[in-house]
Amino acid sequence: MLSNEWVGMLRLVPDAERTKLIIVLVNGTELCVDTIVRYEDAFVVMRGRVGGQVEDARGFFVPYDQMLYLRLDRIMRVDELEAFFTNPIPEQATATLDKVGVAPASDVPAQPVPTDPATASRLLVERIRAARANAAANRFPSSMG
Repeated sequence: MLSNEWVGMLRLVPDAERTKLIIVLVNGTELCVDTIVRYEDAFVVMRGRVGGQVEDARGFFVPYDQMLYLRLDRIMRVDELEAFFTNPIPEQATATLDKVGVAPASDVPAQPVPTDPATASRLLVERIRAARANAAANRFPSSMG
């Protein structure tokens, strides 16, 4: 695939789902995305970790020609996947994407990283609890209504 096609696919994933996004490389390596920092002509710059590792917040420069596919690491309903395509890329970003082949870096909001271990632990526990609650809600949808 061409770089602008990869950028377009990556941009389909809503910000809320980015931390569940995994980029699988042609050699089988899985990169778990935390934040996409920048889209360049030949590669994407991201922060994340290698699948199966606990060391996070590593920086990666991933060449598009080494990417095999993207995976969301959670159970997905068909309507959730279809919703990705109902929220198109804004016209200004699309024009920029067509013109230079990459999305502007200013579209990616910066996320602060806690440096205090207690704060980081608390935020991690909150994310785990929210993910479990979301998984339980998706697994057992309400039959009311």
